[in-house]
Amino acid sequence: MQIGKINIKIPIFLAPMAGVTDYPFRVLCKKHGAGIVYSEF
Repeated sequence: MQIGKINIKIPIFLAPMAGVTDYPFRVLCKKHGAGIVYSEF
């Protein structure tokens, strides 16, 4: 999968969820295979 010039090997995204997707949770999801993780605004 590719978004612009960014190539994503694993097409699994972690959606931002208010109050849930803090940094430790995102790191854990990334270690378990999420291709992209990000936080809410």
